[in-house]
Amino acid sequence: MKKRFYALLAALAVLLGGCAPVDLSDQQQVDITGQLQESAPSATEAEESAAPVEGEVRVAYDPSDSLNPYTMTSQLNRQLVPLLYDSLTRPDKTWRPENQLAREITQTDGKQYVVKLRGDALFWDGTRLDGKDVIYSFTTAVASDSNWKQMLQDVSGCSVNSDGDVVFRLYSADADFPALLSFPIIKEGTAGEDFPVGVSKYYVSGTWRQGVVLEQNPLYWQEAGSIKKVLLVGVSDPGALGFSLRTGDVDLVYSDLSDPELSNLSAQSAPVSLNNLVYIGINGSRGLLAEPAFRQALSLAVNRDELVQKAYVSRARATMYPLNPDFYRMESIELSAPRDLTRAGELLDELGLRQKDDDGWRLRYGAPVTLRLLVNSENAARTAAAALIAEQLARLGIRVEVVSQSFSQYQSSLAGYNYDLYIGETRLMDNMDFSLLLNGGALGYAAPYSEYLSDLARAYRATGTSVGTLCEAFSAQTPFIPLVFRQGAVSFERAFQAEILATEQDIFYNIMEW
Repeated sequence: MKKRFYALLAALAVLLGGCAPVDLSDQQQVDITGQLQESAPSATEAEESAAPVEGEVRVAYDPSDSLNPYTMTSQLNRQLVPLLYDSLTRPDKTWRPENQLAREITQTDGKQYVVKLRGDALFWDGTRLDGKDVIYSFTTAVASDSNWKQMLQDVSGCSVNSDGDVVFRLYSADADFPALLSFPIIKEGTAGEDFPVGVSKYYVSGTWRQGVVLEQNPLYWQEAGSIKKVLLVGVSDPGALGFSLRTGDVDLVYSDLSDPELSNLSAQSAPVSLNNLVYIGINGSRGLLAEPAFRQALSLAVNRDELVQKAYVSRARATMYPLNPDFYRMESIELSAPRDLTRAGELLDELGLRQKDDDGWRLRYGAPVTLRLLVNSENAARTAAAALIAEQLARLGIRVEVVSQSFSQYQSSLAGYNYDLYIGETRLMDNMDFSLLLNGGALGYAAPYSEYLSDLARAYRATGTSVGTLCEAFSAQTPFIPLVFRQGAVSFERAFQAEILATEQDIFYNIMEW
């Protein structure tokens, strides 16, 4: 086994060590048994073939970064993790946790989960997965500088019981905790390698002229699909991804559409629902903003559909609630987000804001009701949204002054509570916990406090029930104003034939069916 392992490491030293590309006439590959093979495409074949080869797909990667899931830093390489490393679970398109290496997950009490592992899961080196590998992977994840560290911060302990099952203990009850068990599982003792041993659909088998070759793993527990090879194409500059797609160097490109270059590709695309919530934060310590009815009126007066169409060029989904509209627990909730100026005006009238000046502004103590809306000037979509919101609230008789600041100034203003409203964006974790935006949360700043809503949110998180009651209470209190959940896209040229189903966590979600 050591001989096989070191043979693979020798190949990895070439393909991941930043060396010059290997000439294909001298290239060797490592198969799943550790034997070397002459099976890579020739230079002539690679250069002359612009069209996709049946059974292969070409995707970009950063050759200066590692393929180790716990040390990689580039977004390009993070997208490859699901190809190379399975996890206990993965969220589907509705954020419902889907078992991968977990065979069964049982909540034994509110703060403890028992995970039974698949019996047929083998690492690509042929060894069998067991509980100690999961503990090792968990320990590596919480010690890493990665999103998985944050996702696992509520785990108080992890151990293997007498049956070989993995037991996770939590600080607080969480009905959707299984959705957070998406950290990559690696073999014990391999975390320091450039390519830790994993349970994987594909494994690194060698190099080709433009990068790295991933081959289908014959030991994988799931039935193999038609994509036998994934060819990784070295792209050092993320700004060149659009060009690489247009020239046919890569077959598909993923973007969260925060980059204008990738949001305007003239290619076909498959939408990807993101858990990025764009919202209006509220300083609940200031005047009328301390009144729930006033905050609710502001929310009702916002035209979210217009924000989707104009500020986010239809690459977002409107929401009145802090839970993603695609989230499976929202299936019974009315998800439309209509503007209701009539009801908003009634709420302001009930607050005594009936009088208006000659320009139509509602008056309080003889002066127009005016709010300062803070926005980061470096984000074009949010800047456009701020201008639209000012226009929309003007229809309600509320004057809004947009204050556009650089990101550092913006952060300083938030930290000093120097705002009435602000437009923010955050990515919720896969368990849909939005408590970070409530009073006392990491992004709560001066958010208005409601003990009733906080208790409901805590109870909902513990049980996963009564989501309708939670949404109603949220609308009544409106501690912040949800606007949209953004969307990303997997773009591909017409020559690429595949029915792509992608999630935010796994853009290759259904690659076994391509």
